[in-house]
Amino acid sequence: MKLRLATALALSLAFTSVSAPAAFAREPAQQFRSAEARTFSTDELQRYGLSAQDAQSVAAYQAAGYTVQTITPEEAAQYNAGQFSNNQWLVIGLIVVVVVVVAAAS
Repeated sequence: MKLRLATALALSLAFTSVSAPAAFAREPAQQFRSAEARTFSTDELQRYGLSAQDAQSVAAYQAAGYTVQTITPEEAAQYNAGQFSNNQWLVIGLIVVVVVVVAAAS
């Protein structure tokens, strides 16, 4: 009975590893689309919501050859989504310290 279970498990794993790449290979390759890169004037940046000083800083970066991307506050919130805050790192560190102390004490 154990031999049958082991054989069935081995065969299922073998078929899974072979069929998955073949399934993905059939799909056509899709390219990532994004907006065309362009430079922004200081007036455009100020209309977007930057202060005059920030707009001048961005213009200086663009003149130096840097690519500047503008995003909305909603996009910025999604960009940072999933990253731990300082408070979360402190809680994780505290838990690790407690676990180490308990392990050392026992």
